Amino acid sequence: MRLGQKIAALRKKNHLSQEALAEKMNVSRQAVSKWESEQSIPDIEKIVALSELFGVTTDYLLKSGTPSFELNHKDNNLTEELPILSDQQEQGYLTAAQKSASLRALAISLIICSPAILCFSTALAIMLDLGNLTIQLTGLGLVIAALAVAFGLLVYGWLNMREFKFLKKQNFNLAKEKAKLTPRMQNFRHTNTKYIVLASVLAVLSIMPPMIASENNSDGLGEAIAWGITWLLLSVACYYFSSYLFQQNSFTILTKHKRRLPAQLRRLYVYGSWLYALAVIGIYYIISRFEPCRSSGPNFIYLSTFIYILFTYFFIKEKAE
Repeated sequence: MRLGQKIAALRKKNHLSQEALAEKMNVSRQAVSKWESEQSIPDIEKIVALSELFGVTTDYLLKSGTPSFELNHKDNNLTEELPILSDQQEQGYLTAAQKSASLRALAISLIICSPAILCFSTALAIMLDLGNLTIQLTGLGLVIAALAVAFGLLVYGWLNMREFKFLKKQNFNLAKEKAKLTPRMQNFRHTNTKYIVLASVLAVLSIMPPMIASENNSDGLGEAIAWGITWLLLSVACYYFSSYLFQQNSFTILTKHKRRLPAQLRRLYVYGSWLYALAVIGIYYIISRFEPCRSSGPNFIYLSTFIYILFTYFFIKEKAE
């Protein structure tokens, strides 16, 4: 038997789907498919990992030979023997996942909105010419309350999904579910596209207030209001982004199709991220040292972070397999 045939035989013997093996090997499902069809050969690290996972020697995988086990008709038709996820379980999971996605998205939005509370409380203290300490303490109390509510929502969302943890195990025949979910997933993407567009617009607009305040050499009141608006817009944008991603992930868990970056692109992304961070730190140092406007440095960091997040989203979306 050749290497690809051995990998396929061992995978079936161990009751693993291609998606399950890909997850254990930290590669894409397409990579496993190419191994088994002998369109590509796993590197030596993956061969060692495969031998440890399947309990065979690397010599057995690399050398020609017959397997030390027998594959019967049951193993070849494993997916037919696996239990089928009932419609009631599927519907219950999707309903709970949608609720949990909204709760977690709201929690993230509250966390990001907390700096806006401090900014607006500072602006209010300046406008009313009142004791800064009293209003600042009130703002701090509201921030703590918002963070406490956010933490509670995260915990409740997690508890709401706890009973469906078994779905993450690769032990169901999901062929029928995938066929039924395909139109539902397409409808979900079509319905939520407008919210992603809205979130993108809000994220871009959130850059403007600090820039306008900086260009107009605004006083403390103007800067506080500008940054408050920025964090507020960002919190709304993150709510829509997070809700969409959490709900999409619920479909991913159900269909067992997880998209991953290939190893080479993943390394490129990590190295590129470090280089980008060093470049941003260097430019920030130059700006803060030679630029007279004190808001230029924070604005640059903010804009650089936004660009990085945006690039990361589209890079993974386009390159993940």
